[in-house]
Amino acid sequence: MAGEWLKIEHHVAEKPEVLQIATNCEMEPDLVVGRLVKVWAWASRNCPAGGRTHISAFAHLNTIGGHQRFAESMVEAGWLKIKDTDMTFVNFDRHISQSAKERALNAANKAKHRRPDDVPNMSRSNRDKKGTREEKNNKAVAYGNAPVLSL
Repeated sequence: MAGEWLKIEHHVAEKPEVLQIATNCEMEPDLVVGRLVKVWAWASRNCPAGGRTHISAFAHLNTIGGHQRFAESMVEAGWLKIKDTDMTFVNFDRHISQSAKERALNAANKAKHRRPDDVPNMSRSNRDKKGTREEKNNKAVAYGNAPVLSL
């Protein structure tokens, strides 16, 4: 399915939030990134309401994260918010939601089509043989056909 992927930044392992979670949970940053991917994948499947779910899932995030303080560390890092009986993934709409995935795909497609290797090679014979705009303007001035400006 098209929706079964996540948008991950290249430098996620170096983010201060990841390093904070790694320190809190006594885990290597690369392991934290892997666990975060699992947590975010779970959120993608189970939090359709703008990244919100019931607080009862908090303990489950610890299981997915592989540490008893994983979800709490996400809260401390600012990637998870708890309010009353709701648990919300911060910036869900920007990174995990279906619309975020569609925006990322559109951006990737546009970037692909803008690559120089996609530009067709045009020889001089396929272009206007009368010269550049400057050359045409110079000829017009030389022959008295220059545009007249009135003030």
